[in-house]
Amino acid sequence: MKSILISLALGATLFACNNQNNQKTQEKEAKQFPKAFEKGLEAHGGLDKWNAYGTLTFNEIYGEDTVFHIIDLKNRNERMEKKGDYKIGFTSDSTSIYPDANSFPHENPKFFHNLRFYFFSLPFVTADDGAHQEVLEPRDMNGITYNRVKITFGDGVGTASKDQYILWFDNETNLLKMINYSITYFDEANADKYNAIVYSKWETISGLTVPVEMIGYKWENDSLGAERYKKYFADISFSTNRPNQDIFLILEE
Repeated sequence: MKSILISLALGATLFACNNQNNQKTQEKEAKQFPKAFEKGLEAHGGLDKWNAYGTLTFNEIYGEDTVFHIIDLKNRNERMEKKGDYKIGFTSDSTSIYPDANSFPHENPKFFHNLRFYFFSLPFVTADDGAHQEVLEPRDMNGITYNRVKITFGDGVGTASKDQYILWFDNETNLLKMINYSITYFDEANADKYNAIVYSKWETISGLTVPVEMIGYKWENDSLGAERYKKYFADISFSTNRPNQDIFLILEE
């Protein structure tokens, strides 16, 4: 009798745990987004399609420089390579550089973990857990009406949880055409100090509409200011498989 009671109790516990897990899964699947944001996700291929992939690779081209990126889309580990100069790997708790720290041309390497990936992967990454979407009033610019969604983050989310984004979706196509963004990694007081990026060209690859050209601008007097830079993305590829995690630990090559 005692063994039967123990078995029944264990079965009840497992049943309760399974119910809780199923409930959490259903709640996650049933997560509701503002309509403007949801339309934007669908216009770019849909969140289900994005979540189906495990690996993203692309070349980032800036002037004569080309940097190769490979990202694990599930844990956001990243590897960046500039041929002949450096290789750098990022995980959630480590940064490794080859051939040495001096080969990377920036003083704070960790700041660059997912930096370009994040701008490339909008609007999908702003559907992550911990990101909050708030609908702003639509706004006209150069004769086009944009639906705007402000993105903020919960405390402790990412390495700069005070960052803010404003996504500008074309009212007719629902494609993301522009963003405002702030950078608080070095100073949280910059949360409301925006720059802008215009997504000037998109392509659909593996069912997802992603940028192949973007232009950075200053944001002055609540409008576009001077152009700051132009970047291109090429050789973009998605895979359902995840990368070998060893590639993110660049100890020796």
